[in-house]
Amino acid sequence: MKTCYAKFNPHEFLECHVADAVNVLKSIKENFTWLPDEVFELAFYSLILHDIGKCSGFQDSPRKWGYRHEVLSVPFVQFLSMDERKRKLIALAILTHHKALGEIDPYLPRIPDTPPFMDFEDRIRELKNFREYIERHFLPKVEALEEYFFGKRLGRLKLPENWLKRLTTFNFQELIDWYGENLEKERMLMTFLKGLVNACDHLASAGETSILLLPSIKDKLFAFLPPEHLRPVQREAWNTHGNLLLRAPTGYGKTEAALLWTDKNSIRSKKKIASRIFYVLPYKASINAMHRRLLSIFHDPSLIGVLHSSYSFYLYSSALEYKRLSSLYRKIYTPLKVTTPFQIMKAFFGVGFYEMLRTELTGSLLIFDEIHAYEPNVFGIILAILGQLDILKAKALVMTATLPDFLEELIKETIKPQEIKVPAEEADKFTRHRIKIINGSMGKIGGIIDKLPKPVLVACNTVDRAIETYTRLKNLGLRVLLIHSRFTHGDREEKERLVIEHINEFDAVVATQVVEVSLDVSFGTIVTEPAPLDALIQRFGRVNRRGFGKPADVYVLTKGSKGDKKVYKHYSVVQRTVRILKSLDGEILWESKIPELVSDAYRGVAKDLRKEIEKYREIAEEVFESVKPMQIGESEERFYEMFEGFEAVPSMYQGKVQELLDKGLGIEVYRYLVPVPLWLFMSEREQFHHLSSTGPGRHIIVAELEYSPELGLLREHVRGGEIL
Repeated sequence: MKTCYAKFNPHEFLECHVADAVNVLKSIKENFTWLPDEVFELAFYSLILHDIGKCSGFQDSPRKWGYRHEVLSVPFVQFLSMDERKRKLIALAILTHHKALGEIDPYLPRIPDTPPFMDFEDRIRELKNFREYIERHFLPKVEALEEYFFGKRLGRLKLPENWLKRLTTFNFQELIDWYGENLEKERMLMTFLKGLVNACDHLASAGETSILLLPSIKDKLFAFLPPEHLRPVQREAWNTHGNLLLRAPTGYGKTEAALLWTDKNSIRSKKKIASRIFYVLPYKASINAMHRRLLSIFHDPSLIGVLHSSYSFYLYSSALEYKRLSSLYRKIYTPLKVTTPFQIMKAFFGVGFYEMLRTELTGSLLIFDEIHAYEPNVFGIILAILGQLDILKAKALVMTATLPDFLEELIKETIKPQEIKVPAEEADKFTRHRIKIINGSMGKIGGIIDKLPKPVLVACNTVDRAIETYTRLKNLGLRVLLIHSRFTHGDREEKERLVIEHINEFDAVVATQVVEVSLDVSFGTIVTEPAPLDALIQRFGRVNRRGFGKPADVYVLTKGSKGDKKVYKHYSVVQRTVRILKSLDGEILWESKIPELVSDAYRGVAKDLRKEIEKYREIAEEVFESVKPMQIGESEERFYEMFEGFEAVPSMYQGKVQELLDKGLGIEVYRYLVPVPLWLFMSEREQFHHLSSTGPGRHIIVAELEYSPELGLLREHVRGGEIL
């Protein structure tokens, strides 16, 4: 008897892979009680049949076979004893478990005597070689799996004597037509079905047979923070059911409040937390820091996931099991994930295996931290996602320290949350800064820096201004370090390590906006270019972080540079911020006054910004409506056009990168990539090219621009090793 393998290297029999996938499905069924019962029945039979088409020429050479096993698997649904609607749904789930409908379409036989159909008949005949295995070995196991999953043998899969011949009569065109006619009615069920089939297939292939649940959050948290030490707002969050808007000062303990809220709102299974939790933050640096913090509470990296554009390298550089974990974090496996909003958006823009993420988001708890930090387009899309909470049967906690009134109103209108705010007298206990105004621009800093407490954080709005300021201070003989966004990831990582571990060895650190989120250190003071007040509050947070003793002085310049208007589209907010802070010159910045001051800074543009945000929300809602399960549409292209980052290798490192690729060390290439702003790429387009035309280097872009580990990527062109 010829045997049939579902997986190779290592080999795994078809029935073993199917059993593993059913194990995963049973684990999800027992815990995701909010999903409809019917979808689990459909997913079970989809998994039973999804790989049976591999009992063909696929066994001899999977890569060279040149056909799709899904197409051979689908016709087996006609032998399931159930109604036609269920058979159609199962057939669609099997057909699309690797490729979307549009991608699999060229392989579908429709008209007899045409080449696709004739090829299909030839492939069906290949199944004859495995007839004994299918009938005598695989089929008996199906009834055993039915008993395991449903509690009784249903015998729904019976093959007639002429089953091989009947496979060739399956009408694929009828299936596609049925999909179009029933899409609207079955949209949600199709989404869940494909999501479950993909999740179970992928996890079984990864060697997993169940999903993980989170242990009691409060028990874990109270090991560090006894209940009697909870602050009033933390206790209030712990007792809040439903959507919540939380405003509290930086350093108050919002993270603990959020975790206690999830503990209260979670659906439990066997005393563990079944609800999936997504902790959403705007920046990779803050995501990585939160991941480390949550790992210190829960300890197991399988329980706490992390997702952003470079999360694999973060896991690799953190000495975690990056290959396994980076795969599992994208599946319905890890119960708590720290992520960017862009990863969540994929579920609504129809990107990748979006049905799997959409299924996982159903019944979930979403925490949006630092909600104030997003541009209008992203904020609008987040509002559109929050508008889906009822459909998803999900709940959200939105929290921030600095939120203008008009943004708060938009959130309230969308999710109608309960509200928790720290009382003024409580907030003022976290007051840490006194405002000092310096009339003029960054050119004045050389004359005053010696008089300031060290180390000084010098915050610039643009990379060019940061480089210029760094060079000036270095020429004065100061010990100074430069950090901005146009360093390679490896150099940026090293510079941040130096700041964290050797902060007191520097007189000053010159940085751009990256300092607002990435450095968990406390400086003696700050001198900053003017920026929107909420951004300045974040920068001030790098000074007197622990809040000990009297408030520390923070210095704000009244003038920036010409490039600031490109950074801050609504520059009037910056101008109004300067006027507000001038009126506070020499005064303590009371924490209770910050929300009012931030709202005042945005007062002149609040109406325009609200319209802009609502425009993007409407666009997003239209895109969400256009997404069709089991298909790839225009929305995926639009998503990457809007958000995909652009990174390049400085030409001085292209030889090193090619060497790493040749050695199979592609993960190390990330150290040599530098983020490139779109304006720089557009203005210097001719200086960019692909590393190679074939192989792994075809996706890597080289920048023929000067780079130095000290200053970063510059605009000078490089040709033949010389700067032009």
